[in-house]
Amino acid sequence: MRVGDLSSGASKLANSLKQLNLKWDAATETWHDVRAKAFHKENVEPLLPSVKETLDALGRLAEVFDRAARDVSDSDGY
Repeated sequence: MRVGDLSSGASKLANSLKQLNLKWDAATETWHDVRAKAFHKENVEPLLPSVKETLDALGRLAEVFDRAARDVSDSDGY
C-alpha cells in the first residue's frame, strides 16, 4: 500500500459492510423476534448511512490525493 492510498481501506470497509449484511440476513432466518428487530434498528441500521457517507468521502479524498500526486510529479521536471 502506497502512502495516501485510500482504496484498500475503502475496499475493506465496503467488504465489511457486505459481510455484515450477509451475516445479518443469515441470522434473521432463525432470529426474528422483537429483540432481533430492535437490535437491527439500534445497531445495524445506523451503520449503513455512516459507512456509505464515509465511502463517498474516501472516494472524493482519493481524487484529491491523485490530483495532488499528479501535480507534484508534473512539477518535478522544473
